Amino acid sequence: MSRGALAGLRVLDLTRHLPGPYCTMVLGELGADVVKIEEPLVGDPTRVVPPVVGEDTALHAILNRNKRSVAVDLRNDAGAEVVRRLAARADVLVESFRPGVLEKRRLGAEALLEANPRLVCASLTSYGPDGPLAARAGHDIDYAARSGILAANRDAEGEPVLPNVQIADMAGALSALIGILAALQARERTGLGQRVQASLFESALGMLTMPLTRRLAGPAAAAELSGAYACYHVYRCADRRHIAVGALEPKFWEKLCRALGHAELVGRQWDVARQPETIRALAAILATKARDTWVAELGPLDACVEPVLDFEEAAAQEAARSAMLSLSVGGEPLRTIALPFQLGATPCAVTRPAPRLGEHTAEVLGETGYSAAEIEELQGAGAVA
Repeated sequence: MSRGALAGLRVLDLTRHLPGPYCTMVLGELGADVVKIEEPLVGDPTRVVPPVVGEDTALHAILNRNKRSVAVDLRNDAGAEVVRRLAARADVLVESFRPGVLEKRRLGAEALLEANPRLVCASLTSYGPDGPLAARAGHDIDYAARSGILAANRDAEGEPVLPNVQIADMAGALSALIGILAALQARERTGLGQRVQASLFESALGMLTMPLTRRLAGPAAAAELSGAYACYHVYRCADRRHIAVGALEPKFWEKLCRALGHAELVGRQWDVARQPETIRALAAILATKARDTWVAELGPLDACVEPVLDFEEAAAQEAARSAMLSLSVGGEPLRTIALPFQLGATPCAVTRPAPRLGEHTAEVLGETGYSAAEIEELQGAGAVA
């Protein structure tokens, strides 16, 4: 029995890919009983995304730990009824279908809340429940493009740079998670659940709260955090690796300039006209030594200078040790990222591996009141697997 903060709560997960499954994975690690509803024969698309670890894939294994899998065909009337019965006894339902799709199966929030007023019904959509783009398909790159994230990050030739981080997907997952936890807290006071809406596009916009707001406030908005200033810039070292300088405060900038033998640059920190010259001066001196040599020399200054690490280096560093998690997947070890927070009295925990497709169908349906004969009949009709 889970002793987590959300122990005793049942979550139905009707999501796929990254955003929704990450959201429900966190709920599961917080102690909730997460039941993943999957399409028979196919399941979550991450089940076939390489690399393969043991009998699973790495992505599926990390996103769906602490969950049970029930294979249900929602296009089958009997299958849709199974989900309605499950939702009637659930505390939270999370879905990521396009707006209107579940309503056609009488599984929309309005119908589910009528049957179970305590249900928190969360929808994670591309562009929100209505509006001109509501029915449009999308992925992280699309939300990054429409939100301005891609345009705000360009290479030396001015071409948009696609980050190797799913910013909108992860932001959307956290938006939905915050909404769900807030709705559960409200239910403690009112006894009633509610609908939660989280948009991946709007979550991407949320990541731009500071730069976009400043830009909209005036055409001459400052660009201190864009790499246009020498005090907040990435520099190449002699070994073609890089260091990042974030010396925004004047005291840090002064420490850095003096340590590099360029005391004359101290007064130029915010001199817009001389930024290209200042950047070239720092680039020239930092290009004379290897990255780790500079880290050893400049680290003790406490001037916000850090190495640019690749994924392997980032995971191996001492500072990341408590942030890493080791799972057993098909008898093979898999290192991944732990939750970026911990609770003292009700710790987060991984209590079960990601499930096989439909592994818990009979178990969960039995808990919901279906007899063995009824489950066999549903299987025969192709409603569940």
